[in-house]
Amino acid sequence: MTLRTVISRHLGGADPHVLTAHDRLDVPVGWVHSSEIFEIGPLLSGGELLLTTGLGLGGLDAGTRRHYVRDLADRGVAGLAFEVGRTFDTIPEEMVREGSASRLPIIELRRVLPFIEVCRETNTAIVSGELGVLRRRAALDDALHRDLVSASGVAGMLAHVSAAAGRPVALIGSSGALLAAHGVDDDRSAWRIVDAAVAAAPVIVRDREIARLVAGGNAHSDLPDASIPALLDVAAGPVGAALTRSGTRGSAVGARLVEEIVGGRHIRRADLFARLVSAGVPVTESTRVVTVAAEAPDPRMAEATLARAAASLSGLVQATVDATVYALVMTAGGGDDDPVARVAAAIGGPGALTAGRMTAVVGDAHRLDTPSAGAELSTAMAESLRRSGDRLAVAAELTRAGVVSGSVFTGRELAAEMVVRESHPRIRAELGQIIAPLVEHDAAQSTSLVTTLEAHLRNGCSATRSAEVLHIGRQSLYQRLERIRGLLGFDPTSPTTYPTMLLAVSAFRADRMPGRTAR
Repeated sequence: MTLRTVISRHLGGADPHVLTAHDRLDVPVGWVHSSEIFEIGPLLSGGELLLTTGLGLGGLDAGTRRHYVRDLADRGVAGLAFEVGRTFDTIPEEMVREGSASRLPIIELRRVLPFIEVCRETNTAIVSGELGVLRRRAALDDALHRDLVSASGVAGMLAHVSAAAGRPVALIGSSGALLAAHGVDDDRSAWRIVDAAVAAAPVIVRDREIARLVAGGNAHSDLPDASIPALLDVAAGPVGAALTRSGTRGSAVGARLVEEIVGGRHIRRADLFARLVSAGVPVTESTRVVTVAAEAPDPRMAEATLARAAASLSGLVQATVDATVYALVMTAGGGDDDPVARVAAAIGGPGALTAGRMTAVVGDAHRLDTPSAGAELSTAMAESLRRSGDRLAVAAELTRAGVVSGSVFTGRELAAEMVVRESHPRIRAELGQIIAPLVEHDAAQSTSLVTTLEAHLRNGCSATRSAEVLHIGRQSLYQRLERIRGLLGFDPTSPTTYPTMLLAVSAFRADRMPGRTAR
C-alpha cells in the first residue's frame, strides 16, 4: 500500500494536506505507528508512516525539531502525519523546510482523527494486502509449474505472469534480444516496457544470467509496483527451466556432442565422425560443417526452424545451452557455392521463420578433409559457436533498429560491428563527429536521418530495398538522402566514404544499445 493510498483511504477524515515531498507519495507503507516520543527514530526500521500530535516536540528548540525530521528521513520513514490544533497551531516552519530538504513527506492533519483507529484499520489493510500478494505468488507458482509439464512453453508462462502482475511483461535474452512479451501489441511497444520498467528479475541457470524478466507499469492495477519484484522472482525459476530444456526430440547423441564442443572439450576427428554418424547425420570427407547460434522466445521454436532448414541440406545436430540454440549444420562439399550463404538462405528463406520470432547468426564452414582436422577442428568449431552466440546481441539490435530486412545474419557480416565495439574511445569519438550533424538534426527535429543512412548503406545503396526496409516511398527516401548530403556536406554513399560511414552509424547505434552507457 502506498502513502498516497493511505492518505486518501484512511486519513481523509482528518483533512490532510501534503506539505513536502509530493513526488514521494508513491512509496510503500509497511506499517503505521503513532508516537509522541522525540527519540522514536532508532525504534523504526523504515517504511513506516508515523502519526503524531507533536506533544514530544513542544518544549524543544528549532534545531532539535529539525534533527527530529532529519532522523526520520535517515531511517527511511515513509512519511510523517502531524495533527495540528493540540500542541501546535501549525507545523513549525523549520520542520517543513527540513522535510522538504530531506524529501520526507509531511502531512498536516487539520482535524482530529483517533490515531488508534487509523493504525488498526490501515495495518489490517496492509496485512491483508500482503496476504493477497502471498496467495497470488502461490497461485502463479502453481500455474507456471503446470506450464512446465504442458505445451504452453514460455509464451503461456508470460501470459500467467502478466495476469498475476496486472501489467505487460517482456523477456529479454542475455544477448539483449527481445525473446517474448505479453500484454503489448508489437515489438516497439515491448521495448517501451523495457525502457520504462517498474521491476525486473534475472533468470539465472547454473549461476549464469541467461535472461531478464521485465514488468511495465499500469496505473489501473490493484497491485502496487513494490509487489511486482516478488512475482517476477517466483517466475524466474520456471521460466529458466523452460528456456533451457530441449524441445525438439532430436538425437541425444548429437545434442551431447554439441554441448561438449560448446563447453570446449577436445574431440578427435575420428570420434567426431563416429558420433555424427551415431546421431544419424551422414558425413563424408567432403562434408562441410557450418556453425549456427540462434535465439527465439522459446528454444523449441529455434530448434524446429533449424531442423526444417537442415532438411534441405545434409542434416544437423543441435543443443540448447543456457537458452541459446547451438547447431552444427552439414552441407555437401564440392561446387563453387558458399556453404555459409547456403545455410543462411535455408534458415532465412520464405516460410522458414513461421515458428516464431528468431534471431540467428551463421558462423564459419569447417572442412573435414584437411590434414590438420584433429582436436584443432573441435576447438575451431567451439570458438566459432561461441563467437556466433556472442554476436546474437548485435544481430538482435540490427533487427530491432529496422535497418535490415531479415533476422538471419552471417558472422562475417557482423565482424565490422564487433571491431567498432572494441575500438579505442578516441576512434569512436572521431566516428561520432562525422555524423554529428545528422544526430543533432534528429534530436532537434524528431527525424530519422541516421537510421535512414544506415538502412541505405546496409542495403547496398539500393533505393528499392532501402525504401522497403524503412517502409517509406522511394521519393521520400530520395528527399531524406538529399537532406543528409546537405547536412554532412558530402556524399556518404561514395565508394571512398562508404566504409567509414558504415562504421560511424554502427558506432552510434552500439552506444545506444540497452545496458550500454553512452559516451
